[in-house]
Amino acid sequence: MEEDGSGGSLPLGAQQQTSNDTEEEEHFHQVCKAYQQYATFHQTKQQGITRRICQLINESRQEQEEISNNTSPTNNEDIQQQPTIESILPPTLHPQSSTNAQYIKQYNESTIRNQYYLDCILKYSNVDTSQDVLRQRKQASTAIDWTTEDQISKIDSVLKSVVRDWSLDGKEERSVVYDRILGALERYMPLNAKGDKKMSCCNDDKCISNIMTDESSNISVPRIAVPGSGLGRLAWEIYSRGYSVQGSDFSLHMLLASDFMLNGCGIPSPPEGSVEEEGRQSFKQFGICPWIGETKNVMSFEERLRTVVVPDVDPTSLLVTEEEDGRELEFTMLAGEFLHLYSHFLPENQSKANDEQHPKAQQKFHAIACSFFLDTAPSLPHYLLTIYHMLEAGGLLINFGPLMYHWSGHGSLLPGDTDVSQPNGGGSSAYQRRNKHLDDRYLTSIDYTWEEVRYMILQCGFEIVEEETYIPAKYTSDNKSMMKVMYDCVFMVARKKSTASAE
Repeated sequence: MEEDGSGGSLPLGAQQQTSNDTEEEEHFHQVCKAYQQYATFHQTKQQGITRRICQLINESRQEQEEISNNTSPTNNEDIQQQPTIESILPPTLHPQSSTNAQYIKQYNESTIRNQYYLDCILKYSNVDTSQDVLRQRKQASTAIDWTTEDQISKIDSVLKSVVRDWSLDGKEERSVVYDRILGALERYMPLNAKGDKKMSCCNDDKCISNIMTDESSNISVPRIAVPGSGLGRLAWEIYSRGYSVQGSDFSLHMLLASDFMLNGCGIPSPPEGSVEEEGRQSFKQFGICPWIGETKNVMSFEERLRTVVVPDVDPTSLLVTEEEDGRELEFTMLAGEFLHLYSHFLPENQSKANDEQHPKAQQKFHAIACSFFLDTAPSLPHYLLTIYHMLEAGGLLINFGPLMYHWSGHGSLLPGDTDVSQPNGGGSSAYQRRNKHLDDRYLTSIDYTWEEVRYMILQCGFEIVEEETYIPAKYTSDNKSMMKVMYDCVFMVARKKSTASAE
């Protein structure tokens, strides 16, 4: 499945209609269902909080009544003057107060604001919106197939990622990462004006940045891969500087939103010859409330419901395919797991590569830009070897991020798991029984130190040309929250050695 950032391909929903993969179609349906039911889930969760408060008040009243029945009239009067649970609750939480009614009204409006944005994504993808589903349900009177809390939490993550990538509020956070990656591309693989001498990153005449200084190479545009591209801003920024870009991501939750942000926010220009309206916007913007799902470490109700405007720029303003000097630019987005998308570059899979199915499968990349990506690997050695073979000789691996290891934390071997080595066909070990509910990737993932990762990068055949450690960075952080997570990240630029220099 391919999403073309140049606007030339079908939206993801339309692509699903032509898919023959039943499992993939079901997954897409589950993702869309979470988009459709977002507001209902959050409003119901808020109703649950109100119900708990009512229960708390009722229990408090019963306690007060019991005390009153067992106390003398004199003491009872003193007790009644004491503060109670009901009396100390703020008006915003008291179910019978006008303040609470306004509180609930504002909260519901925020969920509807988010739902409208999500519905725009669904509509662009040729999928039924929440309102379409509601009308169908009323007509058919069918039982509701509800999504899960886990799915809704992923939609919350999408909204936070939209803010990180496509708002002024997220500029400071993303700039720490993206500016370093963009700076490395411009230093080691510059695209100067035609006729200007390009700088190089090394003295190796087989390094790609030196090859491209030749006059004969002026029409060749460096191809940059951005795996784990999420909402697509980094890929878009690289493309805006004149590089051909191929982003990719495994999460359909993210890809639906990135497809819309990159291709669906433009407003068509008025017909030629018509009078253009003064102050007319050139692209769509939305107000979303990304923090309404947060109930911990919140300073105030207003901060939880605050609105952020997205996008901060017109993502469709760069829909060009050719530079003035004749170089062709490409911007594509792929959906799928990294190894599934790119393992055909590995030497052992070269004979299996289908050129008809992947017309550009054999075109290697000149750089791979990784932002908070390497630690998402279920098997980091496999990722590193694949990255190495994806690159041309002299190509760059540019990495920024921590080592959170997304597949870590489950499936550890415990003292009672002594029969873990028992073969699968010979029965079920205690380890297997205890972890049978887990994804296999939790059971194979290994947490490596940066020194170990660095060693593997060198052993693959890279040389490190730039490295910086302990760079403070946040990820989809709420600046108004009472708790903020700060990572000490690593930034590294590694160059793939040519065959001669590797020897």
